[in-house]
Amino acid sequence: MVITIDGAAGVGKTTTAKSLASKLGYQYLDTGAMYRAVTYFFRQHSIDINSESQVRKMLDILNLEIDFTSNNSITILLDDKDVSSLIRSKEITNAVSEVSALQPVREKIVKIQKDITENGNFVIEGRDIGTVLYPGAKYKFFLIADYDTRAERRLKDFKRLNEELNVNKIKQDLIDRDQYDSSRKLSPLKQASDAIVIDTSNCTFDDQVNQIYKHIERN
Repeated sequence: MVITIDGAAGVGKTTTAKSLASKLGYQYLDTGAMYRAVTYFFRQHSIDINSESQVRKMLDILNLEIDFTSNNSITILLDDKDVSSLIRSKEITNAVSEVSALQPVREKIVKIQKDITENGNFVIEGRDIGTVLYPGAKYKFFLIADYDTRAERRLKDFKRLNEELNVNKIKQDLIDRDQYDSSRKLSPLKQASDAIVIDTSNCTFDDQVNQIYKHIERN
C-alpha cells in the first residue's frame, strides 16, 4: 500500500513521512530528492536545460539509484556516489523547480518511482504524488504551513549545511517557488481533491505525525 504526503517546501513533509513510515513499518521515499539528484547531475555536466536534445541525452546515461538499507532513510546514489548531502545545497534548491518541470525529466523519474514502489508498502512524499504518481492511493495527505514558519524551518536546514542565509530572502524564495510550482503545466503542486489537509504551522512534530497516524488507524 502507498500513503502519499504532498506539500510545498518547508511544511514538514520529510520529517513527517519518515516518522510515519517508521510507525507503520513502511519504507519511506522522498521523490523530491530524486529531482534534486537530476538537477545536481545536470549542473555537474553543465547541461543547458533549454536544450531538449541535451537533456534527453543525459537522461539516457543517468545512473540514479536509491539505497534503502539505512534505517528510516534513503541514500541517493549517482554513478555509485552518495550525493544525499550535496543535493541539499542552496544552489540545487534554487535550480530544482525548473529541472523538475521538464517533461523528459518527469517521464524518466516517474517511471523509476513507479518501478520502485509498485510492489511494496511506502510512505511517499512529494508535490504531485496524490495527483499524478498515485491518484488512486487510499490515504492522501496535503501538508501546509504559513510562510514565516516555513522560512524558519528552511533556515535551520541550511544552517545544518553551513549555509548562512537571510530568513526574509528564504521566505521570498519560498513564495516565488510556490508560484512557479503551482502554475507550471506539467504535474503542478496541487492538493488532490480527496487529500486530507494538515496545517503544521502551530503543530508540534509529534502532533502532525499523530494526526495522520490516527486517521489511518480509524480507517
